[in-house]
Amino acid sequence: MIKLFDHPGLRPPLQGGEFIPWDIYSARVLAAYCSYYDMQECQFWVQDHPGPAGHPSTGGELSAAISLVDGFAVLAAKESADWEELAAFLTMQPWSRLQCDAETAARLPFPVEWRSMMLRFAAPKKELAQENITAANDPGVVYDILTRCGLGAKNRNEWMADLALRWRRGTAQTWLLNDVCTGSAMAVTPGHVYIGALGTLPEHRGRGLAGRLVAHICGQYAGREIRLSCREELRGFYENIGFERVGEMSTMGKL
Repeated sequence: MIKLFDHPGLRPPLQGGEFIPWDIYSARVLAAYCSYYDMQECQFWVQDHPGPAGHPSTGGELSAAISLVDGFAVLAAKESADWEELAAFLTMQPWSRLQCDAETAARLPFPVEWRSMMLRFAAPKKELAQENITAANDPGVVYDILTRCGLGAKNRNEWMADLALRWRRGTAQTWLLNDVCTGSAMAVTPGHVYIGALGTLPEHRGRGLAGRLVAHICGQYAGREIRLSCREELRGFYENIGFERVGEMSTMGKL
């Protein structure tokens, strides 16, 4: 059964409880919930099955979780999910892009628009950066670096508001290296971290700054499952830092 998810005990500061992430996608759903739980235009659902004597499942027994924020959806699903129900439910929802792992995508009736590799941080291979690394406190600076890297979002104010909200609610943290390289820990939960928004100004590339900054971010979250997604041509770059390929992420569009 799919139902709306609203659990005051999971609001910041995040303590865990009824919803325990089982992979990076469920961690992204939980982090989105903790960022946007009080905004009516954002919605969150979980799927569970009746347990013994008809009692609903709880904790890590949830079979699927879905977040929908500004038309962008993330789906986490276990093998035990009711796939027919998930497909029917998602068909009715107003998302324009949906991300999930490749195995999940293969069981849904939506076209895959692009794929990227999912990498997991296994063991450090880079020295921590000796340059000046600081926690970013101005989302505008981060946006400007990413824009010069060709990675900026179309709406500057909305993008900055989103990042600032995630900072305030503890689901993201961003760093700057010498004010020319930036990277963020996104979907920060007690057990998982998803790295994104990584970029180095074009005139400062080739010095290994991004690699050392990613190594620094991984060092900040030692003991957690750290993942990121990337294109095939960047696989070697991240493997040199200490990542290994563990799967594929699919981004789907509506029919």
